[in-house]
Amino acid sequence: MMDFYALFFLHAVLTLCYFLGNLRRKPRLHVVTETIIVFMLPFFGILLMLGYRFSCYCLNLGDGHQPEVEKEAEAFFQGVQLDEDIIPLNDAFLVEDIQKKRSFFTNAIKQAVVDNERILQMAMHDRDREIAYYAVAMLTARMEKLENELFAKETVIASGESRESIPLLEDYTQMLKNYLAQKKFIDHVTYQKKQGDYIGLLDYLKKMCPDNVEYYTEEIGQLLAVENYTEAELVCAELKERFPKHEESYMMYIKLYQSWRKPKKMQQKIRELKACPIELSQEALTAIRYWDKDSNREAAMHG
Repeated sequence: MMDFYALFFLHAVLTLCYFLGNLRRKPRLHVVTETIIVFMLPFFGILLMLGYRFSCYCLNLGDGHQPEVEKEAEAFFQGVQLDEDIIPLNDAFLVEDIQKKRSFFTNAIKQAVVDNERILQMAMHDRDREIAYYAVAMLTARMEKLENELFAKETVIASGESRESIPLLEDYTQMLKNYLAQKKFIDHVTYQKKQGDYIGLLDYLKKMCPDNVEYYTEEIGQLLAVENYTEAELVCAELKERFPKHEESYMMYIKLYQSWRKPKKMQQKIRELKACPIELSQEALTAIRYWDKDSNREAAMHG
């Protein structure tokens, strides 16, 4: 009887040692499963599991990974290599466990894979202070980097050597556009100054590249933002003269008179747009349905 208890005690000790030895190296579910096998098959169980481990080592199947699956994944995903714990950050904010959510976000920050402004703004308002701190720090660093790039471009342009380089000015204009898109993080005075620079550059590029519709529409949009309706009307006239059969020539007029609160002129432009023999986009059709008084009146009469 004493031999039985001694053997059982030895078996229990070996099982416990096996359990503790695997606890830090494998997922808990695997550890519990293997421990049950070892316990249910006294002595033979531990020999079985050690034999299994030795076979995995010899066949290079460590930790239970399947090489064919890994190779297939590598064939399709050649981008940034992420840690296994990284999940899509849109989903990370749905995780209730604060520690896990913090781990997902901070690991993504460290790997420099967070480049979506909307996600960073979500993180800024997260209840977890550490996540909010990382998000603010990253947005601040991005703004500082962008401001330094703008200053470097301005220095080159101001030197006079490349003042009339269209590609350089176009590059600087795009940088200004990206900078102004961060309005929430720019002080009012700086924003007004950079917006004025942006409008001036658009006006210059519009004259240098008169066949680019985007410069006209972007300048009109900025002029509407600063409520300079008179100047915006002049640019609309230039756009209409240059592109008489473009939808934008009428749509920008409609946006102008809607912002300027001149309904009669807006209705005139809507009628011109309807009469123009061009294929209209969904945006133009929606604007006509919404603002066209004649159509609304006919619908009311037949309704």
